[in-house]
This record gives sequence, structure tokens and C-alpha cells, in this order.
Amino acid sequence: MNLMATKAERIGVVLAPTRGAWDGKSTAAPIVWKDDAGYHMLYQGWSRGHGPRILGLAESRNGLDWAKYKGNPVMKQSEGSWDQGGFECGCLALVDSEYRLYYTGIGGDGKARIGLAVSTDLRTWEKHKENPILEIEPTNPWESRGAAFPAVVRGTDEHGMIYGGYGPESMQLGLATSEDGVHWTRHPHNPVFRQRGWFMDPTCRCWDAGIEVHQTISVGDHFVMFYEGLGNYPHRYNIGVAYSPDCEVWARSPENPIFPLTSPSVKQDMSTVHPWLLLDDMLLFYVEVVGASTEAEHRICAARVRPELTSPLAQKALSYPLAVDRVVGPAGVSSPSVACMGFATKTFFLTSSKPGTVRIEVDPSGLGQWSELHGSKVRAGGLWSFESRAGFERARLRFVPSARSRVSAWLVLEKG
Repeated sequence: MNLMATKAERIGVVLAPTRGAWDGKSTAAPIVWKDDAGYHMLYQGWSRGHGPRILGLAESRNGLDWAKYKGNPVMKQSEGSWDQGGFECGCLALVDSEYRLYYTGIGGDGKARIGLAVSTDLRTWEKHKENPILEIEPTNPWESRGAAFPAVVRGTDEHGMIYGGYGPESMQLGLATSEDGVHWTRHPHNPVFRQRGWFMDPTCRCWDAGIEVHQTISVGDHFVMFYEGLGNYPHRYNIGVAYSPDCEVWARSPENPIFPLTSPSVKQDMSTVHPWLLLDDMLLFYVEVVGASTEAEHRICAARVRPELTSPLAQKALSYPLAVDRVVGPAGVSSPSVACMGFATKTFFLTSSKPGTVRIEVDPSGLGQWSELHGSKVRAGGLWSFESRAGFERARLRFVPSARSRVSAWLVLEKG
């Protein structure tokens, strides 16, 4: 198998439904944890139709052969509450010897909200008294109908959460931050990761015209996100990866979606969803969806992926949206710094509804020693660009408009 071309080597099903049991219809949404005691997997299971989906635990010595916990399910929905309709995908974090499960709850109104449960052993869970910890934001159209799929990463000073927002013709991703992991503040420029088109539009040809996130991890000096995208007819889901220096700007891998993840013995219009990478082993856990509508069966699978999948510098080209239709005042805007080493060509693009001044600054060796590489004036309404083939470790853009302006900017990195 040519992994350079395919990115993944499918292993197969590792956790299937148990007929007649609480998870007799489907197993899905794996959250995999590795420690000195072995491998642990929290997963969703349900016995009929679409659910309700509740939580189980499985354990393994090698990450591939799994035994379901005899005390399953380990967490159920609470009747008459915000999660009475069951659960959807989430993530796990270990904070001061306490496991924190950030998860999606489905309310009686059919809408999704984000909650928190804690445990010391992965078997007994206590839901947080302030649930839901991230409510629907009705004033933001892109997330006015639901907030779901929390992907939390813990930084030095704060927690970051990439989450999914649902609105009219919107399945996109936002960012929220928190000092304590319980009380969250939304990023002022959400959504930070946008769909390409809309999957219900018959003219749309993009595979990720609706987006749901499942995992965000810190790798070295950058973040890696695994997400699923929904394309146009036959409305198939596939799995992709994106990279960010700060969780605010994201570049898609040009080799998305990841393949081959389905078995040659099944119909190839099936979906693959719910990605979760176990970084130490480079094992990608995910879910095959076999069939359609309420008759679909979900089953948890695994694949081996190349380490290059988690490195933005290993990609042939990347496009970082530094600002998207952002309102910028006279104080200006500064973009995050982006790693550029290994890319021969670095091209900045910018549009603004008002004239202004742009500066490109570079850090030659990644030591935080910034200097100006280029500065120039920008006309209103046109497309400004600047290309550099100089070698430097990181780069950033600063733009100051003459008056309040709508601004968009990109950085395109290319190896050739």
C-alpha cells in the first residue's frame, strides 16, 4: 500500500455492536485514552433507530482488541433535563487526577448544547451542576440552532474549545476559551473554521460543505484538528485534518479527505465519521456508517496513519485565512504568526473596504526576534498581494486601515 498517496492503512472494525444489548444497533464516537494501565475507550451506543445514544466503556491491552466493561452503560441521559434526548460526541481531558468529559447533550427541543461530567475512574460519572456549560447563542445566526461536539485542548494559561455551531445553512466551527474549563467565553470572530458552500445546494461540489469537529490536539508548537465534512449528494461524510498555530486560524490539508478508511467489501458511498487519533501509536479510530437513515449501523474501526499527517510543514501547500470579512477599526489588526520554514513561496493576500497600510513581519530563526520584511499602501476594494521566497521561520501580517473597514487576509504557503 502506498501510504504517501493514501495517508491511512485500514485495520478494520475494532468495536462492533452487541446484538440484543444496549449498544445492539451501533457503536460510535470513540474517545481513546492510554495510560500505564492500558487503553481505554469511551463510546456511544444505542439499540434502535437514532438512539437515544448513551455512554459505554471498553478496555484493551494493545489498542486493537477491546473488551466492553460489564457495568455498561456508564452514563445515561437525565430525564426532563437538557440532555434528556441522549448524547453526541465529545472529548476527554485529565485535570489534576480528574477526568473531564466534555460532551453534547440533546434536549427535549431537539437542540444540542455542551455539558461537562467528571470521574476519577472512567466508570462512575457525575454531571456538573452548572450544565450546560455552553448554551445556544441565538444572536449568532451560524450557531443559533445548536452548539455541539466540544474538542477541548488545555494550554499553559487557559483551555481552548473548538465546537460546532448549527444555524440556517450553517455547520461550522467556533472557538471558546476558559481559565477553569467550566466557564467559557466565545471568540469575537467566530466562526474560526468555515464550511465551503452548503451541502444542500445542488451545485456545491465540496466534500466539506458542512463541518463537525471531533478532536483537537497539541503537537509541538501547533494544533491539529480532526473533523468530518459533509458533501453534496449522496450526502456522504468523510474525515479531514487541519492545522493551526493558535486555534484561531486553520489551514486544511490539501490531501483531505483521509482515505482509504472503508472496506472494499462494502458500498463505497458509505460515510466515515467521528475521528480520534491516539498520537503515541498513530492509530486513528473512527466510525463506519453502513446503510442509510435510521437503518444505518455504526461500528468503530481503526487505521494506521503516517506521522506526517500531524505536521503542517510536511504538506505540499497550505492556505491560512488570517481574517475573514472582519470589521477592523483604526487601531488595526495583527494576525497570528504562522510557521513558514520549508515552504519556498510565501504569498500574502489582503482586501479592505478602506485604504490602509500593511506590514509583513518575520521571525528569521523562531526566537521571537521580529523585523519588518515589507511595508506598503493598500487601496480600497482591490486585491493586494506580496510574495516572498526568502527563508524565515515565522511570519505575520499587520494592517491598519484609514477608517473602520471590512478586511480579509490570507497567507498561502507552497513547497514548489
